[in-house]
Amino acid sequence: MLTEFHIGIDDTDSKLGGCTTYTATLILEELLTRNLGLSDFPWLVRLNPNIPWKTRGNGALAIHLSTDTSRLEEIEQLALGVVEKTSDPSIPSTDPAVVFLQGTIPHELESFTTQALHDVIRLEEAERLVKRVGADAHTFSGRRGIIGALAAIGYSSNRDHTYEIIAYRTRENLGKPRRVDLDSVRKMDLHRQGQTFNNVDPETGRVLICPHGPDPVLLGIRGEDPESLLLALREIRVQEPIERVMLFKTNHGTDAHLNYETSIDKVSPHQSVVVAGTIETHPVILKGGHVIFKLHDATGSIDCAAYEPTGSLRRNVLELIPGDRVRALGGVRRRPLEQLSLNLEKLEVLELIDHVNMVRPRCTECGSSCESMGKNQGLRCRKCGLRFSRDSTRAVVINRPLKKGMYFPPPRAHRHLTKPASRYARPSTGLPCSEEHGSRDRESLLSTTRRLRA
Repeated sequence: MLTEFHIGIDDTDSKLGGCTTYTATLILEELLTRNLGLSDFPWLVRLNPNIPWKTRGNGALAIHLSTDTSRLEEIEQLALGVVEKTSDPSIPSTDPAVVFLQGTIPHELESFTTQALHDVIRLEEAERLVKRVGADAHTFSGRRGIIGALAAIGYSSNRDHTYEIIAYRTRENLGKPRRVDLDSVRKMDLHRQGQTFNNVDPETGRVLICPHGPDPVLLGIRGEDPESLLLALREIRVQEPIERVMLFKTNHGTDAHLNYETSIDKVSPHQSVVVAGTIETHPVILKGGHVIFKLHDATGSIDCAAYEPTGSLRRNVLELIPGDRVRALGGVRRRPLEQLSLNLEKLEVLELIDHVNMVRPRCTECGSSCESMGKNQGLRCRKCGLRFSRDSTRAVVINRPLKKGMYFPPPRAHRHLTKPASRYARPSTGLPCSEEHGSRDRESLLSTTRRLRA
């Protein structure tokens, strides 16, 4: 009898190496070899990027199958064996976990995933949910990985999603500089505009598809559909062997973590939030080039920070003045003395007030500038001494470069989840789940994996 079966995997990597996408790739390849009924692309789900104990991008993986119930034990043993071989639980803060779930994904699990995108989830909450939905959780040391493994299963195709194609390195090249022709990446970026995104930072020309750590990822290209990514990969000149390639569905570039709009009094450390309010203080430039201002709503005030690497966003923030209304999007950080700050990922300008400057008159006799003679004493020409009343100053409205709308940092300052400006112009790729939609996914998956393995 056929049944839905879902595998969630998290935390097989560490700061010393490894990669959970690589673990999932090995599992997927083995499932394909054994003809075990994949029903969708593997999912790379990025969770709340502000969790302080995350490894790199806080990603978890999910594999979805439609298979015979007689093969479930075989699938479980396969997945657990690969996770054990590709992780090292002895490394501090590495808590690999695998969660298995049979049947339709319950709404309660989808809600848990939504919360995990923006909030801090306690392990006890995840373990209680495992029992309520009838899942089966396996760990190899600590149990924190259960949170991500469970949340990955709950992210489905009816949410906005993109794709990422990842090429992996051979073992002998791990830890060495990645040998990818950067000019070929820039040419691909120009050729595939609108189909791929965040390949190159436009302000600096810096290539963004290659990581820098000891993990096995050689490069990763993000885009809107599998076909475009397959073509994009072929346009890049790689000067070292590629061990294997896999294509993932993902929530990269969707702003999935910015789904929690709240008031200032309810924000907590490590959340990803959206807060609307009024600018309370003029932005100030701190040491290092960071810009900070205070935002308030009916419930309180919070400092908002645009860090120096946010480039153009930082420059736009400097144009704000008290009284402007904005929507601030970003992560909450705890500062010394228990204060909180909101680190900006984006800023939406909702309303701009007039920037009025009081201008002193020029002397009607000699044309020189005037100066104040003191409080309530009017003005005096600096050159000839002619006097003018206080009422002679006039209000001038200064043209402001800011307009209503969304302001973004350059791609080099994006999180994995940050939705780039190019994707705001296109409709969401999230589709309602249906049998027809699922059939198309399965056909695309089989076609793509055949080409990846060729």
